[in-house]
Amino acid sequence: MASDMERALGALRDFTRRDILLRFYADRKPRSVDEVAKAASVHRSVAFEHLERLVSLGYLESERRRGLPGKPAKIYRLTAGPVQISHPMRRYDVLAEALGRSFQSLGDSGRAAIRDAGRVYGFTLARGGARSVATAIEPLTEMGGEYDVEPGGRLECGNCLFAEVCRRTPIICSFHAGLIEGLLERSIGPTSVESLGHRIPDGCAYTIHPREQAETVVEATELRAS
Repeated sequence: MASDMERALGALRDFTRRDILLRFYADRKPRSVDEVAKAASVHRSVAFEHLERLVSLGYLESERRRGLPGKPAKIYRLTAGPVQISHPMRRYDVLAEALGRSFQSLGDSGRAAIRDAGRVYGFTLARGGARSVATAIEPLTEMGGEYDVEPGGRLECGNCLFAEVCRRTPIICSFHAGLIEGLLERSIGPTSVESLGHRIPDGCAYTIHPREQAETVVEATELRAS
């Protein structure tokens, strides 16, 4: 625990280094030293020192970009999961995974129960007056989730709030789907949200169906999960 905390504090105690790291978390795009220096408004040598420090702490990895004239540029990309600091350490991920596996072992009844739990929680978070899907799910984006609403009712989540647990217990996607349903119900009306599964590295996707398609979609989703 002390090692993890020291590593996180080492990455975040410097304002510029924190800013650089958070930019990587914001869009997960690889960056060169020059790109980082420009975005952070610091000299190239300062950016390089912070990037190398983040590499040594395990938050970034670097590689040489080939195919360019002259010396290949060094490219940095994010390798670590979410930054979490607590003392004493709390392992909510262990609790979530254990509960998820228990629900999963119950089959259809477990999937229905965890979906209902998500729907109820989503309804408590929902705000009245939302006129679009993007506005209705703002409580999730404020928590750190990243969502893109696409044509045809497709919802792409680039940063799933439950990614670490979802990878080990896929039934958590049913909770997430129910959560979105609960958020939408208060403003847009009843819908059925179909989980399309995990997306690399930390995303997931859903399709939002009108009420009249709800029963068909839920049945099809349960059959695929069986």
